[in-house]
Amino acid sequence: MTISPVRPAPEGAVGNLIGRRPALFVSAASAAFVALCVALWPPTKDPYDLQVYVVAAHAVLNGQDIYTAHAGNPILLGFTYPPFAALLFAPLGAMSAGAGRLVMSVLSAVALLVIGSITVRALKPHWPKHRIVAAGIALGTAGLAIEPVRMTFHYGQINLMLVAVLMIDLFGVLPRRFRGVLIGVATGIKLTPGIFIIYLLVTRRYREAATAAAATAATMLIGFLAMPDAAWKFWTTYIFDPTRPGSSTLVSNQAWRGVIDRLSGGPQGLGPVWIIAVAGTVVLGFITVRRCYDRGRLLESVLLTAAIGLLVSPISWTAHWVWALPACALLWTRVFSAGETWMRARYRIALAALTTVTFGIGLPWLAPYMDDRELHHHGFQLYLGNSYAICAAVLLLAAAKVAKAS
Repeated sequence: MTISPVRPAPEGAVGNLIGRRPALFVSAASAAFVALCVALWPPTKDPYDLQVYVVAAHAVLNGQDIYTAHAGNPILLGFTYPPFAALLFAPLGAMSAGAGRLVMSVLSAVALLVIGSITVRALKPHWPKHRIVAAGIALGTAGLAIEPVRMTFHYGQINLMLVAVLMIDLFGVLPRRFRGVLIGVATGIKLTPGIFIIYLLVTRRYREAATAAAATAATMLIGFLAMPDAAWKFWTTYIFDPTRPGSSTLVSNQAWRGVIDRLSGGPQGLGPVWIIAVAGTVVLGFITVRRCYDRGRLLESVLLTAAIGLLVSPISWTAHWVWALPACALLWTRVFSAGETWMRARYRIALAALTTVTFGIGLPWLAPYMDDRELHHHGFQLYLGNSYAICAAVLLLAAAKVAKAS
């Protein structure tokens, strides 16, 4: 009689469950995580940005102007996305308020699980699928401790969904012939993901770049066909209005423009200092991105591109920096996989600790803010109030140094 070998299950109670019933474990853990997110941000709350989306959704369903529909509510800012985004938000207008909030929390939770799993797969490509997903759930759960993730849930924003869509496209989850489509769709929703079309060009993925550009153009065409007047106003007027998203000097704006405006004492517009900062970031950043990509560091190249986009965008609220989660995972993985002594790895540890503390605590919120207090920061407040941008700049410079030396 031949006895077939039995592969030993991972040690421990959880490990045994994963080894024997991976699908059951993954399903149960995912459901528990989604339930946790809904419990932390329940439908009884009224997220601010979700209110803006819902107003635009009602305008779509009622044939109103999506960019002036907020006028009757002095508390709300105007809708800032292209018409294509309003079309996607339209189902929210047909739901009850509670149902809409529930849907947004669930979608954000699922997106966080996707981000976690794709990040783990990029870091540990040889792990079996069930182990990647299990670790992705753990990383997603840890992500709830990151301030940009918490704020995305708190405000009912779509940041996590956009990052998940972009990562699905960028990391080869889609069949090859469809790659670039989701980047184009994401760009058609919020514009800022368009930085990844430049990324595709820089990394010589020309067919995907062309597909992404075509998909973006298709979203613009859909917007013009569905709402020609609104689309014309957006692409000729609203897109150039710097005040529409809110004040650039608020501490929550961690883009270069926010930093420069706070340091200079008020909004300066697209002045020469900002242009120089943007140009320097783009040139140095994409040289480093290309070097990282050519050396097979796909995750690092994508995260650096995200950092470039966040820094050069006129507005990058703290909630937009959800890319900090995969960045922290990458940095700590580098620390523990280097096989070096703590002393030799001290620079890696310092970068990982700086990033984790900065985005975990949400350092900008420790500085005085609101009522123009941001314009009077001094001493250590200057660091705190601009810490996301400073941390991103440090990581870009560190990556540039390593990429040049390797």
